[in-house]
Formats: sequence, structure tokens, C-alpha cells
Amino acid sequence: MKKSVFSSFLLLLFATNVFCQISWQTDFEQAKKTALKTGKSILIECFHPDCSHCQVLNQNLKNPELSKYLNDNYTNMKLDLTNQSQVKFLEERNIRLINYPVFLFFDDGGKLQYFLEPKETVEEIIVQFEEERGNNCLECEKRVNATLNENVKCAIFYRLLKDQDKGNAINNKIFESLEESEKASLGSWNIFKKVVFSPNNIFFQFWIKNHVQAASLEGNSNKEKDAFASIIQMHAKFLENKDVYPKWELDSLHAYLAKLGADEKRRLSWLWGLELNYYLNSKDYNSAKNLCRKMTFIYPDANTYSFLSEKINAKVEGVEMYDYFLEIKDKWLAGLRDPKHKSAYFIQAAQYYNKSGQKIECVNSINQATQFGLSISDKNTFIQKYCK
Repeated sequence: MKKSVFSSFLLLLFATNVFCQISWQTDFEQAKKTALKTGKSILIECFHPDCSHCQVLNQNLKNPELSKYLNDNYTNMKLDLTNQSQVKFLEERNIRLINYPVFLFFDDGGKLQYFLEPKETVEEIIVQFEEERGNNCLECEKRVNATLNENVKCAIFYRLLKDQDKGNAINNKIFESLEESEKASLGSWNIFKKVVFSPNNIFFQFWIKNHVQAASLEGNSNKEKDAFASIIQMHAKFLENKDVYPKWELDSLHAYLAKLGADEKRRLSWLWGLELNYYLNSKDYNSAKNLCRKMTFIYPDANTYSFLSEKINAKVEGVEMYDYFLEIKDKWLAGLRDPKHKSAYFIQAAQYYNKSGQKIECVNSINQATQFGLSISDKNTFIQKYCK
């Protein structure tokens, strides 16, 4: 009898654990169909296995009450930030996570609408979900009479989406809402670090002008430089993905870095790609060549020639940079030791030859790459691609 009761208890415990587990979807397209059918919007937990807060959250998600709550109200998915195929999901939607863990909310059409940074306990998370339920951040920058916390939430949302125009608009709004006595305060600085991701707003302009005060608020630990540098780096990447941008954008980033104490070598290490892009897109080839010479003087390494030539061959279709290739090719090849790097050199050289109309030299260069590991099938592909 005792054995029978104990067996029944184990069966009940097992059943309870099974039915209280979160039902995780593994495919976003299927999740959209489920969300459309059930009316339960899509909730994606983004986590990193090594993150201590993520580990706490994942333990909380095993709680029967929280599991039931999420199953009853959402179509659930998990996204492991160490899994590149899953991270690609974010990249395809132009989403950039700043912190984790985080919950992302999507409608049944797959559009990001909201986010939550979960609290520490099961009870707090459920209360948090209930308080925020049904909210969305779409067009949040246009809301009238929004509280400071609502505007901060809105700014973080656009930072997630890397939407600079709307992000700058809401950051201007946040800064203008602060009392004069608050603008240089620790509270203002902490908000700045959460929400600003572009220099083209008055919030950034205020704090870069008052960077000494920011340093003081950070205990002169140089953490303020990290905050400014992160924003400058994000903006540089944003510009580099555009075909055209004005020269003042480039000059401004140089000026901001100089204000933070960066010398020319440091500034170039951050902005060389952006600056070279600008000259090549503007067809200012003399300035492009001078920048390349400066880069190889500061960084006299064969790999520097490789980085520069990859950018040049991706941007230039004609003969305009061929004389620069003739200037560097012997030093470039002589400095390479790794066979893979030598193979890559001959592939880059082939592109220079092709653009100058030297088809035979192009083919010969690709053939030389096979001596350093290029396969015959890849050789034929590159000849078709670069030497036709």
C-alpha cells in the first residue's frame, strides 16, 4: 500500500513538472502562426549562459507559477546569445542588445513592439509583466506628457533598433525635460549612459562639452571615456554602412576623440575605415592614397596593406587606385608569412590587375594563389569572377 501511494506521488510530481514547463517554440515563422492563431504575442528571452543574471532568470523560469503565466499569455521562444545562428535572428532585424537578459515582445506579424529587463524574483517578474502588459514602444517619441521613465524606455527601445533619427529625437526630448539644476547631475549622466547611442543630439553635446564633470562623477576612473567611445564607435559603424555621409560627421568624430585625449594613432585605429570609405565614395583618390600611406606608416605591418586593399577593392571599380597597388605590392608580399595570407594577397592583386585591364596578370595572380592553398575549384571561381 505504501509503495502504491509513493508511486502515485512520484507520478503526480512528474506530471506537475512536465505540465508546468514553458512551451518553447524553436522557429520564429511557426511562432508567428501560433501567435496569429492563439492571439498570444511572441515573447523571446535573450540570454547568455555565462551571465549570472541570466542564470538566475533561467532558474526562475522553471518556477511552476511563472511557467504557467508565460504559457497562458505568450508564444514563447529562447535565444542563446552564444549561438551564432540564433544571434543572426537579431542581426537580420537590425536589433542590437545592450544588456541581457532581456525579453523582446513581437506581434503576430513579427514586428518588435516592446522589451522588458526582468527583475530578480518570480513574484517581481509576474508583477512586472502585469504592469507592462499590452504596452508598446511604437511611435513612443511622439507621445505627449510622457513621464521621464517612459521617455527613457522609449529611447532604449530605439537604441535596440539602432534607429538614430528617432533615438536622437527622444534623447533631445529627455534632455530638454530636465531642470537646469539636474542637467549636470549624476542622475542625468546615468540616463545618458543608458539611452544615447549617437552624437547628433543635445544630450551628447552637453556631456561631451562637460566631460570633465562626467569624469568626476565616475570617480576619475576613465569609465566616462568608455561611455563616450562606445557611442562614437556605434555612430562610426552606422555611417560606414551608408553610401554617403557628410565630411562634418567624420571631422566631428575626430574632434570628439581628440577632446577625450586620443592621439592621431588612436583616432585612426577607430576611424580609418570610415575615413577611407568617405574618400573612396567621394572619388577623392589622392586623399585616399595619403590616408593609406599614413596608416601603413603608423602600422607598418603587411596585414595593414591587406585591410586597406580589401576596402579599396570593395569600393573602387576602375584603375584609380592601381598606382597605389604598384607602390605597395612588393612590401606587402614580402611581409606575409602565413600561406593563407599569401593566397589572399594574390586574390586581392588579381582584382587590381583586372581593374587596370590586365587580364593575363589577373589569371596569373589567381594561379599563384593555388601554391598557397587555394583549391582548383575556388581558383576557377575567382578567375570567372575577377578576370573575365
